[in-house]
Amino acid sequence: MKRTLNIALLVLSLAGIFAQPLQAGIATPSALFTIELKAGNNFISTPFARSEEDTGTIVSQLNTVLTVDSLTDTSYRTNEFRLVAGAEPYILEILDGPWIGYTTTIEQNSSTTITLPGNAPTNLQGCKYAIRKDWTVESLFGAAATSLLTGTDWFGGDEESADEIRLMSDTGSLGPVYLKGTIDGAGTQQWINKAMQDVSKTRLPFGKGIFVKAKSDKTITLSGIVRGSRTRIDIVGGKKINLLANPVPFAVKLQDCGLELTRGSADSNADNLRLWNGTGWTSYWLDLGRVWRAGSNRTSDAGNTVIPAGAGFLVKRGSNRGDLKGENALKFAAFTVAP
Repeated sequence: MKRTLNIALLVLSLAGIFAQPLQAGIATPSALFTIELKAGNNFISTPFARSEEDTGTIVSQLNTVLTVDSLTDTSYRTNEFRLVAGAEPYILEILDGPWIGYTTTIEQNSSTTITLPGNAPTNLQGCKYAIRKDWTVESLFGAAATSLLTGTDWFGGDEESADEIRLMSDTGSLGPVYLKGTIDGAGTQQWINKAMQDVSKTRLPFGKGIFVKAKSDKTITLSGIVRGSRTRIDIVGGKKINLLANPVPFAVKLQDCGLELTRGSADSNADNLRLWNGTGWTSYWLDLGRVWRAGSNRTSDAGNTVIPAGAGFLVKRGSNRGDLKGENALKFAAFTVAP
């Protein structure tokens, strides 16, 4: 899968944006990014976030309830950010402090408070935050009627012609198929699953990789906000497969990515990071000296290998190793100057 930076992104002068250790910012620049999908399996990422709905400071915290002070003096509507099926999903992102890069859904909110899920950190007081919409099938790939992904006439009995979009579940298996199809005689394309249910607002979480099985070669353009922050990524353990995303719009070397995988003396007893080479997966791991190795090779340094821009990749924990979540989540640092 070939990826090319769109000229609109180049004019942002990424080297200037990322010349300093990455810290989250407000009003970060928007950009475009093109991904060339090849017929067959593609593993892609969301290299951008959606724009901020609001930003502010967490004044105090009681358990998972945050009292917030909006930078724009906005008084929130009750539960306007609550995760509701069929509606745009919102997430809260921490912009500074020890939890920088942490994102979570919002359980509920009042005019000045935000309640996080039960597993959220409890020491967020004083941190800056942003509320933003998360990606959905429609917001990432475009409205079904105009998306460049290939659709199908489901109404006419054609179930095989559409490109397929899938996420990886917490059990390490691919989740349900999302596609665009015509489900009535009117000929209108809609984002659906195989039960013909509307999935246009189905969440594609930032930081998670996306599997796209394309029926033919095509180029899609993604757009969004360039973030300048490390990203915390939850990992499911116990030999489960995690499909993750390179969350920045440039290639990142393994030696610079900041992912602290469990080390080992061989690929068989270390956590594995796997990159798609177009036909299969190449495995990488950290040895006991924190040097990246490829496959069964224990001598050659693979640290200059890059996670391509716009790429999804796999992380697989050892069978006896648990989840990496919350404070122990992997941190994709990207503390580098973009090329």
